[in-house]
Formats: sequence, C-alpha cells, structure tokens
Amino acid sequence: MEVSRIGRIFVCGDLHGSALAIQRILTQIDNPQHDDFIIVCGDAGFEYQEYIMGSAKKKAKKFPGTWIVLRGNHDSRYWKEHANSTSGKWEVFAYQDGEYLREKKYPNIWYLPDEGCIYRLNDYNILFIPGAYSVDKNYRLNNGYPWNPAEQLNVAEKYNLKTIANQWCENGFDIDFVIAHTFPMYVQPLYEDLFMSGIDQGSVDKSMEKWLNQMVMIYENNPNFKQYFGGHFHDDRKLDEYYTMLYHKVVNLADYEKE
Repeated sequence: MEVSRIGRIFVCGDLHGSALAIQRILTQIDNPQHDDFIIVCGDAGFEYQEYIMGSAKKKAKKFPGTWIVLRGNHDSRYWKEHANSTSGKWEVFAYQDGEYLREKKYPNIWYLPDEGCIYRLNDYNILFIPGAYSVDKNYRLNNGYPWNPAEQLNVAEKYNLKTIANQWCENGFDIDFVIAHTFPMYVQPLYEDLFMSGIDQGSVDKSMEKWLNQMVMIYENNPNFKQYFGGHFHDDRKLDEYYTMLYHKVVNLADYEKE
C-alpha cells in the first residue's frame, strides 16, 4: 500500500532579494517536491519599499514547492502594502489554520502576517516573530537607500503577539519551533563578534531583542519546544542547545525531532 508523503519543511536565512542567494538555497535541497516548504526567517527582500526584485521572484518561482516569507527589517510590510489592494494582483487565502498573502503572478511565495502569528504547518506549531532594527539606518537615510520606518514590531503588536502565545500555551497547545528574524537579548554574548565594526552599540535600538527576552519563558517551558531559528546577523552557527542562526545554510525541521 502506498503511504502518502508529508512535505518537508526547510528553513533558511536572509536572501536580500538576490537570485543567486535563492539558487544557493535550492542547490541544498535534494529532489524538491511540490509539497515541500522553505521558510525564510526574515529579509527575503522580494520587496523593500520602492524596490521590487523581479529576478529573485522568478528564481523562487522555479522551486516546485512553496516559500513562506517572514518579514525582516529589510522587507516591506507586505500585508500593509497589498492585502487590501484593488488591483486584483494579490490575494489573501487560507491554508490549514492560517491566512497567507500571495501575489498571483508568483503563487508559490506566501507572506506571513506583518505582525507575526502562531500557525500550524504540517505537523508543527510554529511561532513566527518578524522584525528587527537596521543598524545601517542612518547610512540608508543619508544615501537615499530604502528604509522601512515600521521595520520593528510596535508596542501594540508586541503585546498582542505575546498575548496570543501565552493563551496558546495556556490552552494546552505546543510550540514546536520559533522562527524569528532576530534573537533574544540574553543570547547576544554568543554572537557579539558579528556586530558591524564602526557602529556604536549604544546607539543601536535593541528593544526587539529585549522584548524577546520576555517571550523566552513562554516557549522554552513548552515541553515540545525544539529549536529557535533566526537570521539577521549573516552567519551560520549553532548558538546553544536551542538557538540556531542561519544565513547560507538550509536546515530541515525533521532533523530536530526529539527522540
């Protein structure tokens, strides 16, 4: 008897709108299938303010499966820009228990809500936490490059997402994975060597990272929590037992199953 296949779920780091970066990711996936997913943990960069990366979208469209895009600091707020568009080029749709946004021209690129969410994807409950601060903000503003003033979660969005996560766990549901763009402040010593030289860290807004410290007790105390993935700092490294930073490397969520 033939056993039905459950698609794989992969996670990768920042793409920054680069078709070459997408190609690098795709070469790491053996025998890709239509029911496979690749989750980008921020800075996919398919759209960043007035910049639209058509070549990257075309390269992503060649993947037979689906891309799921978490908003980073170098991304537009895709839902804000397109969810209520009257152009007919975009649509909001439901999959399993969640809602996604996609551009009809690129139907296999799905965008998560701008403010974050907890969605079930195949057999996993995943807490998605978007946003971070751009340390190159002043450089961008001074040189006419794009910058999104709503790149981080605002106070209300933080409160709402924390409330959702608390209620989720209080109702007896698991959190299997956290996929975010940046990391809690308490693990910062494990990646301080990646900070950009010449930038005074005292001038960097770390409110997202400090708030993420408040989220730690929610998911780390969840009995089935397996791993937290983030990008943002442009390196591939295992920070500790529960935190993994991604950039060029692709990981398969099935490899993090607890025995």
